[in-house]
Amino acid sequence: MPEMEDERLGAPVAAVFPRNPTPGALGVMVPENRIAELNELEQERQSRVWEVRGIVSDHIPLSGLGALVRQPRHRLFLAENPLTIYLHRGGRNAVYFDLVGDSADGKLEYIAVQVKTALPSNAFLLAREPLNRLLDVFVHAFKMPLVYQRLDLMSPRASGILAHEAVLPPNPNGVRLGPLGGFHQAELFATYDAIIREALTNPSPFYQLLCAWRLYDGTSWIRKYLRREVKKRNIDAQLPKDPRIEPGDLEAMGFPAQFAVGIDRATELFAKLTDTRNAVAHFLLKGEEGREGHVYLATGAAFQHYSISAAAMLRYARQALEDLRAFYREHLEAYFMVGSVLPMIACRDEFMVFDPTERR
Repeated sequence: MPEMEDERLGAPVAAVFPRNPTPGALGVMVPENRIAELNELEQERQSRVWEVRGIVSDHIPLSGLGALVRQPRHRLFLAENPLTIYLHRGGRNAVYFDLVGDSADGKLEYIAVQVKTALPSNAFLLAREPLNRLLDVFVHAFKMPLVYQRLDLMSPRASGILAHEAVLPPNPNGVRLGPLGGFHQAELFATYDAIIREALTNPSPFYQLLCAWRLYDGTSWIRKYLRREVKKRNIDAQLPKDPRIEPGDLEAMGFPAQFAVGIDRATELFAKLTDTRNAVAHFLLKGEEGREGHVYLATGAAFQHYSISAAAMLRYARQALEDLRAFYREHLEAYFMVGSVLPMIACRDEFMVFDPTERR
């Protein structure tokens, strides 16, 4: 249960779900001083009313613990503070929300919804759909880019936040650069690096999953290319195998134990998630007896499943790519570096971006 700390939080937080926190996945983080309370509430299994708050912003911070500590950014203000409203979907399908703003200017701080369940772990799952439904209506009505930076589960026993649900950060400690000459990027891998960047900088698990699929799908082309190049040069070297998935890894990343049965390699994981990919790549899908259906992106179950799936797929797709990149560096890069010059800083004027239509 790794700990993460930021001085603005006032106390360390621990990632408690999934068991093996994977960067980019939707995770639950708990203040260290609340872990015992959360465990007790889980074990009690007493049906009670929980308050879940959605922290609204125009983007989700993805660096460090930004989702927990950064001030949300948006242009929603309350003329009545707090403001209680409902979302009605016909019949008795209605849910009430409390919108609470800053006391100074009424800028929206959070949207709260009440959930009745016995398990605190279910509160996030059940709250996400109504919160998303309301935000979908806001986006439609106000033409604003709005997302939930995180969800906060309030303690039913004492004041304060019991747990946060947010995208788990990659490399929370940061990177310090320099001194550094530069990097060499092989053109063979440039388009794949662009896919990775798109996946890591987009907080949507649905888009991340499509990027992960595209990345892994592209490694088959690289394999063919590398196989052809080593054969051409009579290099006796075996290409790296498809990434292995160790027993227990998928369950630790948040998948049900039954899901992982029979999956030993990345190709088997992607094959098993084909329907998951198709469900978000296409709007309507043919189901049993010819019925049409589609995945509803607002539900908590869909959001959680796609978050876990996207993080796992991206992890093994990147591993497959890095294994191939290491093979290229060891066996082929020297051949393609013939004729390359070292761009010295004294000659930097020769290495700017030139308009290809102009004569140099």
